[in-house]
Amino acid sequence: MTDMNDDQIVTEAFTRLELLRDQLNQIDAARDSQPERLAAARSEADEARGWALIEEPWTELVTAFPAQTLDGKRTGDAITLPSITAKELFGARLAFDLLDCGDDFERIDEVQNRYYAALSGDTGTLFLIAFSALSTIASVVMPQLLEDIEKQGNWDMRVLLASARTKAWRDRVRDIGPEIGDETVQ
Repeated sequence: MTDMNDDQIVTEAFTRLELLRDQLNQIDAARDSQPERLAAARSEADEARGWALIEEPWTELVTAFPAQTLDGKRTGDAITLPSITAKELFGARLAFDLLDCGDDFERIDEVQNRYYAALSGDTGTLFLIAFSALSTIASVVMPQLLEDIEKQGNWDMRVLLASARTKAWRDRVRDIGPEIGDETVQ
């Protein structure tokens, strides 16, 4: 070990104890102030969303490709597609909007409905944005969370996620049970 005398050992122990107390006080303060800080962050996000939709409405971020008859008469739009930047930005917004909901299913439904309405019910575009949201979660959010978890000494989380993936692929719809109105399940 070291060549410390009894007084030095006691002094070192008290110093470390004081550091631990400070850390616990910081944890307590962060926990106690979390509701207020969370409400402020959510309010700021709602305001930012409102301004973003005013300053850059979705309709300005998509390109409509016209549909026409064989003789060239325009009949409407065949398809509308967002720019890659718009798709990725809205995907990131959807990812963080959903992650902020936690396990509050009413808020999750509200977010989903808000995006569906903002995209005028265009399920194809919503699909692109939803996949972008999943990519954001997988490539940005999860690596940061996993790194923080591993810094705390938990080296099991990646293994647990891989096990959850295995379980998801081993489950079968027929084993989970029929849904209401699902005539294909016997």
